[in-house]
Amino acid sequence: MSKRWYVIHTNTGFEDRVKSYINDRAKIENLEDSISEVLIPTETIIEAAKDGKRKTSIRKFFPGYILVNMELNDITWHFLRNIPKVIGFVGGKLKDGNVDPNSVPDISENEVMKIKTQVEEGSLKPKQKIFYEKGETVKVNEGPFANFTGVIEDVNHDKAKVQVLVTIFGRTTPIELDFNQVEKL
Repeated sequence: MSKRWYVIHTNTGFEDRVKSYINDRAKIENLEDSISEVLIPTETIIEAAKDGKRKTSIRKFFPGYILVNMELNDITWHFLRNIPKVIGFVGGKLKDGNVDPNSVPDISENEVMKIKTQVEEGSLKPKQKIFYEKGETVKVNEGPFANFTGVIEDVNHDKAKVQVLVTIFGRTTPIELDFNQVEKL
């Protein structure tokens, strides 16, 4: 039987722990030939922190899901189903009240390659968490101008700052704010 990619549903936030547990237990139980790769698709995100500095974080594409390249048989089925924080395989038909291992759908190698490319691009070129454009209406959510609305006049993605035109006492005034001090309306 050949290896295929399957989607495993885990408790959200435990994907890394499940991955390391699968890898460790597969070595102990001599299943390394049957389970060859565990993938958690992620990307790097840059966001403005409250102190005005840029903060880099990792975001999962599919929180609560991991991809496993494996031979699906009774041994590997039960192995994965008995790992803590694993809810089960995604898909499959019920048989006697349980999911039938023979009915679990795999995902194509092509689809996995697209996801791997996305992961690679996401780590090479970190993405801004939020993109603002000139002319967008935003609400100021922090600072002395909190709850004011205004229109974006200029955007500096490198510094994660926007210049917003707000109306104060009947006059339009430009103010410079961090990305985290405004939100889109």
